[in-house]
Amino acid sequence: MMDTGHLLTIARKLIDDLTFCFAITAGESGDSNARIVQPRKLQDDWSIDVLTNRRCRKVREIEASGRMTLAWQHDADRSYVTLIGRAVIVEDLELKRAIWSPAADRWNPGGPEDPDVVFARFATERIELWSAVHDVMPPPTGYSAAVLIRDGAGWRYEAT
Repeated sequence: MMDTGHLLTIARKLIDDLTFCFAITAGESGDSNARIVQPRKLQDDWSIDVLTNRRCRKVREIEASGRMTLAWQHDADRSYVTLIGRAVIVEDLELKRAIWSPAADRWNPGGPEDPDVVFARFATERIELWSAVHDVMPPPTGYSAAVLIRDGAGWRYEAT
């Protein structure tokens, strides 16, 4: 069995090192739709916000399913981290104002007051981690990820 605290530390380090990830949602046809996003910083409770626009397909898919997956690939560490969980669309005007930068105007010319500019607020329920550099490769070695499942306020390791 792998040490849960150690796995959480590795996963957070890998995520914190990277700027972009894939946001994956379930489409109406049952296909998975993936796109690159720049999420905000991962919070201590493993939640994360992604700025988006209400007119985007991902918003409709999150509203329909209540689910999203975020996946990071860390080439330098030959690793990946996937977060799977619940997502909701929220209007948080104070947060938009606090984080707004001139770069955001390129995609959101209405500024932070634009009601179409929203957040996909994500809460992690499951973490999958694989890393050659950090020797996180449960059996069958090289083919399986370490899996952590939210268990109340904590996490538990689950063999796959």
